[in-house]
Amino acid sequence: MAKKYKFKIENDTHEWDTQFIKGSDVRGVPPGIPDNMDLFLKVKGAAGRLILNDDQVDLEDAGIEKFYAQDASSEAGEA
Repeated sequence: MAKKYKFKIENDTHEWDTQFIKGSDVRGVPPGIPDNMDLFLKVKGAAGRLILNDDQVDLEDAGIEKFYAQDASSEAGEA
């Protein structure tokens, strides 16, 4: 059986079939992240890393990658 890679969007856990996922793929996971929102990857002890549609994230890294969306006019790490 093929390995599944887990990641989170906000607090919801999802599975992916390959080791790498593009920002556009994360945005497309239902219910979806609209274009007027920025997509970030949570980074422990630092501001989130902006993920563009063509950016690839390695889901093999230690832990579960956690993505979140913010209004495009706000700064990473702000509520």
